[in-house]
Order: sequence, then C-alpha cells, then structure tokens
Amino acid sequence: MKARSFSNVGKVSPILQKPVNSVFETSDYDLFQLSKFNRNVLLRKEMLEQAKEGFIAPIVVNENFVVIDGQHRLEASKKIGVPVTYIVMPGLDENDIVRMNTVQKPWSLQNYIEAFANQGLEEYVKLVDLIKAGHANVTVTTYVAMNNLGDRRVRNLITDGKFKFHNYEKAVEFLHYYTRFREETKTKKRTTVATALYELFRLKNFDRNRMILKTISTNLNEDINVKTFIHTDILKSLIDAYNNMLQRGSDKLINYYISSSGNLVIDGERQGWAVKKNKKESGENV
Repeated sequence: MKARSFSNVGKVSPILQKPVNSVFETSDYDLFQLSKFNRNVLLRKEMLEQAKEGFIAPIVVNENFVVIDGQHRLEASKKIGVPVTYIVMPGLDENDIVRMNTVQKPWSLQNYIEAFANQGLEEYVKLVDLIKAGHANVTVTTYVAMNNLGDRRVRNLITDGKFKFHNYEKAVEFLHYYTRFREETKTKKRTTVATALYELFRLKNFDRNRMILKTISTNLNEDINVKTFIHTDILKSLIDAYNNMLQRGSDKLINYYISSSGNLVIDGERQGWAVKKNKKESGENV
C-alpha cells in the first residue's frame, strides 16, 4: 500500500482550524471489506468511464477498512485496474452506511439494465442494444420484451437481475413495426400508443398494413400527435379506425367490449407466441 501525497494533506483548515483527513492510494483491493448494509454493486457505463479518468472523491472507510461510502467506486476501480483513493474515518459504523445510502440519487430503470449488461448478462446486453436502437422508450421496450403491459413486477424482475425476453424475435419484430408505423403515419413516439399497438400486434387476425392505412385515412394520426390518450382510449381509437369499413363477420374484424370497470376487453385470440404459459411468473392475466 502506498500513500499518495496531496497538497492539503496534513494541513490545517483556515476555517475549521483542525487537520484535514489524509487521502491514501492503494491497488490492494482485498484491503477493503463490504458490509451487508452496503448496496448491491451494479456498475453503470458512466461509472467505469469515470474510473478510467480517476474519481475525484475518495472512498470512505472506518478503522477496520469497512467501506462506509464508495463501494461502487471501489468495484469500478477494481474492474478497470486502477488504484483506489480512500480516507480513513475512525468510529463510523453500519448506521453511517445506511445514512449515506439514503441520500443517494435513486437509479432509473435504464441504469439497472445497463449495470447488469456491464456484468455480461446476455439478456440485459440484448435489451440495452434494443433500447439504444431507439425504436421506443425504455418503458415500452421492456414491456414488449417481457410481453407484459404495465405490471409493476416487471420493474422488480429487472432490478433483481431476473429479466428474460419472453420472445426476443417477436420483440424485435414489433419494435421495427412500431418504427414503420410512426414513419408512415408521421406520428410521434407515444407510450400509450405503442403499448396499445402491441396489444393488437399479438392478435391472430391483426393486419399490420391495414392498421397503418386506416390510422391515416381516418385522421387518427393527427389526433395522436396533438392529444394525450390514456391506454383504454387510444386502444379503442385504434380498433375503431382499424374496423372502419369492415363488414360484420369479416375475419379481420377486431371485436371488443367495455367492462363494468371501464376497461376495454378484446374478444379475440392471441397468437401462440403471445400467450403466457405461467400466470404466476408473468403477473399478467391471460
């Protein structure tokens, strides 16, 4: 272990009139200990890039070298192979770890996805690539990837490192279709439109070309660009546009009804790949 000298080390602060903590540097990563109160270490791309450049803030440890603050900086430095700078503050304990973690900025869903991708988890790597492709936002892409629209447990599965594609090929197929839909209808990215469209995409009798043409001919595309729709309303609008000029009994007709609770229920059969095999795992009614 080698101590790195800084210009202010050992000096007295002119304001506080007491010594400033010494900053040390080491490449002996095994010197440090993590507590069960430390957060799970997930490394974002930005964190690894900062490690290459050198972290401005040193990690904080107590007299037993338990990391009080900076476990992500420690792991990023270790992964990149650069020395760790640290300050020893005797007397700090696990309560201080909790206190430090509660003031940290919460991670976004994309932060978790990128962190697990950085660990080499193949499903997360593929998900990151889909998000970067820009077909839809993170929310839509993850819902489509898991074939699960709006269930709160989707986020938990992702943040727990348990994400898996329901059907990768179909997820890619839909996201490309959604891009085509937007380009041909000249509509903006809308989360509710995308999720409603995906709900129709899963139906056996859904005609993708017809949906695009009818969105334009009924001027629904103009409404999409200027109105804010909730999921049920845009789903109904899409189906009504799609059904426009179809004869009753047509095999392309999408039948639906509004339940007593105000939800729109589609009376139609899904494609085989879209049917959940295990309701408990999916968290979605099928």
